[in-house]
Amino acid sequence: MSQNNLKNEDQVNEMLPVSQLAILGLQHVLAMYAGAVAVPLIIGGAVGLTPDQLAFLVAADLFTCGIATLLQAIGMGPYIGIKLPAILGCTFAAVGPLIIIGKNLGMQTAYGSIIVAAIIVVLVAPLYGKILKFFPTVVTGTVVTMIGLSLVNVGVSSIGGGSGAKDFGSIQNLLLAAFVMIVVLISNKFLKGFLQAVSVLNGIILGTIVAAFMGRVDLSVVANAKWISLVHPFNFGLPKFDLGSIVMMTFVMLTVMIESTGTFLGIGKVCEKDITEKDIVRGLRAEGIATLLGGIFNSFPYTTFNQNLGLLALSKVKSRFVVVASGIILVALGLIPKFAALATIIPQPVIGGATTIMFAMVAVAGIQMLQSVDFNSNANMMVVACSIGLGLGITTVPTLFDQAPTFFKSIFSSGIVTASVVAVILNAFLNHDNKEVKSDIKQSLDSEVV
Repeated sequence: MSQNNLKNEDQVNEMLPVSQLAILGLQHVLAMYAGAVAVPLIIGGAVGLTPDQLAFLVAADLFTCGIATLLQAIGMGPYIGIKLPAILGCTFAAVGPLIIIGKNLGMQTAYGSIIVAAIIVVLVAPLYGKILKFFPTVVTGTVVTMIGLSLVNVGVSSIGGGSGAKDFGSIQNLLLAAFVMIVVLISNKFLKGFLQAVSVLNGIILGTIVAAFMGRVDLSVVANAKWISLVHPFNFGLPKFDLGSIVMMTFVMLTVMIESTGTFLGIGKVCEKDITEKDIVRGLRAEGIATLLGGIFNSFPYTTFNQNLGLLALSKVKSRFVVVASGIILVALGLIPKFAALATIIPQPVIGGATTIMFAMVAVAGIQMLQSVDFNSNANMMVVACSIGLGLGITTVPTLFDQAPTFFKSIFSSGIVTASVVAVILNAFLNHDNKEVKSDIKQSLDSEVV
């Protein structure tokens, strides 16, 4: 291993003071919190669950997010966990299919399909690792870029006040989000070291304080929340198994694997660490086990969150123990709803002002990866243009596939998944005879156990 790689390994494994780990870990939790709780709220609301059941889903989700993050960042021996600063959360790719299954066949069948699909991911991860030659820089750079671009609209929607807000786009919302963005920018410009690294948290805290003076913060949510809420398995009953549901969820998880590959490479780029076939397989195994835990503990399929990739790039703190701290905080939030409620008082414009910058940073990381691609080649230009064009098109016009078969729509309603699939297929077709096209993923040594 080169001296440079050794240095980067040291940064990834650096143990910071506990106080810094706690604050940096909290910053990551706040950055991903809205996305983490959105999936259970959307699915639970769509299938008609009661408020108490929704609250249980959110607690279960946060608890399992924490366990899954610890599994990915700490790892289990040489086989499970990528051991990088990666945070896991529920994937949005599974929302559509799970609503369909939950409405028609019930939550027990939904959890049965999740459990079986998770086992399949764990089993096929090594096979998936053998086809990583289909992920050269032109593909992975495109996927990472698309991840960032597709999420920007989520941040901008929050700037306006959140989808469906009565005051969407109000001057108050816009000024509040602008204030947060200015704080983040000033923190990056004038502060140094640790204070610069927590620039996003600075923006969120100061933005929430300003919002409180504007009468935008409701503390009654915290006052009414319970102190303790235990998460227990199979709250909706023992899982039921339906072949069609299992096939649908398995296909969703296979597409999530492509998305996660791009996220792993983006994290590797930020951490300046070469990502190997072995790393990808270990990371996907961890996601499969996390999804299995989700099926058992009444949560949903998990993926490595790309929201936090932007924060990594912004903070420049590469220690995986920061996200270990995040995992511990998430477990605590799942068990102590009163603490979890603190995160719910942050107004949407505050979240939007911070996350819009972070999501755009993910796109920038992808563009940096694409810098090494030979764009004198028409094939490479077509791969990137078609993938991003279709991915962005579906992101901005989500009703495009409303007339398509439900199975097709449930898969390709995600711009990230669409761009990933198109990039892989077009690269295989257009660059199959181009030996100069190389993968960003380093092949593991034959002596390594994948």
